[in-house]
Amino acid sequence: MTIKKILASLAITFSLSGCSYLYNTFVYQIDVVQGNYVDDKKLAQVELGMTQQQIVFVLGSPMLIDQFDTSKWYYIRYIKPGGEPIQQSQILLTFDGNKLTSITSDNIDQENPLIKNPKVKKEPNEAAQTGDTKVAPTTE
Repeated sequence: MTIKKILASLAITFSLSGCSYLYNTFVYQIDVVQGNYVDDKKLAQVELGMTQQQIVFVLGSPMLIDQFDTSKWYYIRYIKPGGEPIQQSQILLTFDGNKLTSITSDNIDQENPLIKNPKVKKEPNEAAQTGDTKVAPTTE
């Protein structure tokens, strides 16, 4: 009787160990996005010598300000698309007083994996360029 229980428990254990493969394959996983997404265009606008207020205007509020050294601001991006590998990048801005003295970044050239089809701006039509509006004629 005890041999049957041992075999049954082993069979259940081995069958449940394969569930991780099934979980990653069939279960929907949400996208987890945390932190600041700073693209190359925004980072190119940042220049040494800018004030902290100017940096906040361009990049937004930092994700983390060092608790013991308030002259270091961290912009951290963490993206985990459902079922795909994690992407993480960090930008460190160092200030001397109120002026930016150094910029350190890693993996900032990665594209946002959550944007499947980036929207392309179309040229405005003739009515939008001239300011005229076209109204369909009404039948009375």
